[in-house]
Amino acid sequence: MFATPTPVVLVFAPLDPTGAMYLPADAISCAAVGCHALSIVTATHIQDTTHTEQITLSSPDFIHDQMRCLLEDINVHSIKAGPIYSIDSASVLAQIAADYTDLPLVLHLQSIPDESIVNNDADVDEITDAIFQLVLPQTDLVVADQTLLNQWQAEGLLSDEQDPIKNLLDFGTQWVFCSLPGTTDSGVLHQLYNQDGLQQQWSSTAQSDRLQDTEGLLCATISAFLAQGLRMVDACAAAVQYADQAALHSFQAGMGHRIINQAFKQN
Repeated sequence: MFATPTPVVLVFAPLDPTGAMYLPADAISCAAVGCHALSIVTATHIQDTTHTEQITLSSPDFIHDQMRCLLEDINVHSIKAGPIYSIDSASVLAQIAADYTDLPLVLHLQSIPDESIVNNDADVDEITDAIFQLVLPQTDLVVADQTLLNQWQAEGLLSDEQDPIKNLLDFGTQWVFCSLPGTTDSGVLHQLYNQDGLQQQWSSTAQSDRLQDTEGLLCATISAFLAQGLRMVDACAAAVQYADQAALHSFQAGMGHRIINQAFKQN
């Protein structure tokens, strides 16, 4: 008798040594909801819980070869990617995703650090454009914060002639999961869109203490639930429910933001 194979998520992300965000936090989150995570380290942070001092990018050959090596060996069920810091990373991800169109690709969109932190040959506008032009057409779901999208629209990175969510959909992604910041009174609103408009929305209680990367937790767990075969709406609903419970299990590890206990397991 063989046990049912564990769903596998390929995590394409930077390494955060505090364990609060990205790798290894994403790997722990996937494990907590029943998936096994593979790791592609796209960059390495030097940071503590208060700020990031430096980011060192992995070489595109390293990223490409490691992705090919894992995908040719292991039965992967979904890919969680982001944040992306370079054109090279965007290009490699787009190439691989084009060859594995059957795998759901979930992209976490975040602001790109400036050149004082990461040594990059391209500027922020060029990197963002590469993500839009190369990666979004291969993406099943983009996870983004409304504040970031509004900022990018104000900076001209997204068209000011239409809603930024519609703009992302026009680049080719099939779905957009967007969180609108709230207050302790109004809560946080999560909305899921496709080309037909708003499909579903959920509300979460706004936490009084600022937490590290609740958006990243949502992205990782949506990827995990997709790997388990859930439909997009159901995967997002399950991720919101899990993240709401996990947010109650945070702790103060250092002098910065509180960290979510990524290993929390719901009852």
